[in-house]
Amino acid sequence: MRPEVTRTCQSCGMPMNLEGDFGTEADGALSNDYCTHCYQNGAFTAPEITIEEMAKICGAIISQIYTIPPEVAEEFSKEQLSCLRRWAGEEIAICGSCGMPLRRDEDAGTEADGSLSAEYCTYCYRDGQFTEPDLTREQAIAKYAPMMASSLGMPNEKAEEMVRQYLGTLPRWQE
Repeated sequence: MRPEVTRTCQSCGMPMNLEGDFGTEADGALSNDYCTHCYQNGAFTAPEITIEEMAKICGAIISQIYTIPPEVAEEFSKEQLSCLRRWAGEEIAICGSCGMPLRRDEDAGTEADGSLSAEYCTYCYRDGQFTEPDLTREQAIAKYAPMMASSLGMPNEKAEEMVRQYLGTLPRWQE
């Protein structure tokens, strides 16, 4: 199974794009929502874990991979986790261009008819078109990586790696 769009585990945030990444339902079918680490046989592998405990685990992983100070990585993880179905009670849509959560109406971009976009944020999409229509994936990486490096206290080359990997999960940048 290779989905057309990479799914994100709605428990830990792990990108899922290979069959082995997906958890399983009680009937053995692959879960559309949860990864193999979080969900097996129709149940969470750690049913009592809190968002704080999950953030500590995820934070430790991204701290090591991307050279982010552990306490910053943990806080960043908690913020990211708070948008996922397991912790929010619903799957909060994210911008398909930059990944910003679309929590409120004012976060959403607009379609040509003035209606709210269900797919893109106000910074990336207005009046039915991208605000930067010619922006390439590499230009987006160059634009977002310094912001990530600064806000997370990580080396710029690690921020570029992180942004490159993340953008690859978003519909605008799927190859």
